[in-house]
Parts: sequence; structure tokens; C-alpha cells
Amino acid sequence: MSVYNRRRAGGFVMMGLLTVSLVTGCGKPPMRQVTGTVSLNGKLVEHCKVGFFPDVVEFNPDRHGFGFGVTDAEGRFTIQHPQGEKGIWSGTYKVTFTLWVDRNGKPLPVETKPSEVEGGVKNLFPLEYEAPSTTPESVSVGSGENNFEFSISAPAVSAGG
Repeated sequence: MSVYNRRRAGGFVMMGLLTVSLVTGCGKPPMRQVTGTVSLNGKLVEHCKVGFFPDVVEFNPDRHGFGFGVTDAEGRFTIQHPQGEKGIWSGTYKVTFTLWVDRNGKPLPVETKPSEVEGGVKNLFPLEYEAPSTTPESVSVGSGENNFEFSISAPAVSAGG
């Protein structure tokens, strides 16, 4: 084989290796199933919106996932990525909780914006649990079972004020 053909063959091999590494290295990380329960003052709660936000200094959507779930009548939730896939990527997450009720104490439908409710609303969870920057709850999501039980205590609040 001539020097030219050896270089050409070597170039094709390098291109092939580069292509394989790019294809295998650029996919999304595997989604991890995340489930759990939420209780407030010792009682499982329904209609609580649970948010998982990456506990990172600088958010990168290509490396960090996030997701949301809503508790059912037994206080259970399943986290779902905003694009519809169940689960989130492995990592450490700050966990937020909101349970908005109207002035009569009735939970708001999940898609309702609290600022648009006439008469005002109240979050039954303490203010610190509303934002990833202030919530004290943090968990690690990994390749195994990711089932979390959150038990939050809060002073009693009236729905109207």
C-alpha cells in the first residue's frame, strides 16, 4: 500500500471513530423514574404540585433535567419531564411544593394561574417551599429506585387570609 493510500485509510478510520464517538456521546441521558408521596402536617395531600429542579450553580438544559408531578387522592406523585416523558435525569434536585387554594379552601386546578383567581389564593405550604432557591428539600436521583416520602410541617392558615 502506498503512503498516500495508508494516509487515506487512516483518515477514514479516524473519521469513523470520531463519528461513532459523536453519535454515542450526544444522546440524552436515560430518564429515571421518580415517584413518592407528600404529606402536610401528617396528612397525605391531594392536588399538591411537586417540582424537581437541578441543584446546580448554572443551569444547562443539555445536561440538567427538571420535572413536575401532582399528587393524587393518596398523596402520590410521579415526576414527568415538561416534554411529556415520565422521569428525569440522574442528579441532585431541589424539591418544591405548592398547593394553591381559593378563598373557600378549594384547591385550584393545576393549570390555573394563582394571580388570575378572583378573591385571592393561598399556598398551604410554607413560602420557603415554593422556589428552588429557598426550599430546604433536596434529593439525589439515580439509576435505582427513586421513591421519596416528603413530610412537611406548616402552621395552620386560613384560606382567605
